[in-house]
Amino acid sequence: MSPVVPASSPESALSERHIRILDAAERVFARAGFHAATMQDVAAEAGMSPGNLYRYFSSKDAIIEGMTERDRSLIAEDFGVLGSSSGSLLDQLEDLGRKHLVDKPREKAVIALQIWAEAARNPGIAGMCADIERTVVEGLAAAIRDAKANGELPPRLDEGRFLMAISMMADGFFCRRAMDPNFDIPAAADTLFTGMRQLARTMLLPETETQP
Repeated sequence: MSPVVPASSPESALSERHIRILDAAERVFARAGFHAATMQDVAAEAGMSPGNLYRYFSSKDAIIEGMTERDRSLIAEDFGVLGSSSGSLLDQLEDLGRKHLVDKPREKAVIALQIWAEAARNPGIAGMCADIERTVVEGLAAAIRDAKANGELPPRLDEGRFLMAISMMADGFFCRRAMDPNFDIPAAADTLFTGMRQLARTMLLPETETQP
C-alpha cells in the first residue's frame, strides 16, 4: 500500500526504499506513459524484483498515490512558511514558482499531467490532488492577508480572483512545459511572474466592496 505522510513532514519521513521506488516510477511513467508502463518496468528501474516491489506498493495506482502524497507534503512545507517575516510576498511567490515550475526537470510536468488525467477517473487520486490545491490556496490566502495588512499589497486586492488567476497561469505553464519540448521556459517564466505582479496591483474590488 502507498505510504501516508503527514502534511508537516518532509520527504525524509519516507523510507529510503519508498523514495527509490517513487523516483524510479517517475522516470518510467515519464518515459513510457502511465498506462503503457508495468510494475515490472518500475521494479527493473528501481533495481529490485517485482515481488519485492509489491511489498511496498500494491499497484500503479498506489504508486501514483504515493507520488501525489509526497508532492503534497513538500508543497505544504514550502507554502507553510510564506509570510512577511520572510520578506516580500511577491518575491517569495516568484521564488517558489521558479522552484516548482522552472527548476524541476520537464519530466515532473509530464508526470503531473498524467496524475491529473488519472484524477479524472480515480476518486482517491482526485481527492489527493484537491488536497494539494487546498494546501496551496490556504497558505497563499493567509500570506496575502498578511501582505495586505502590512501594506505590500493593496487593501482592496480581490483575493479570490487573484488566487484563481495565478493558479490557472501556473497550471497553463506546467501543461505547456509538459507538452512542448521546445517551450521557451525563461521567456514564459518572466511573462508569468510579471503578470502575477501586475495582477496584484490591478485586480481590485470595487471601492464599495470589502473582502468577506
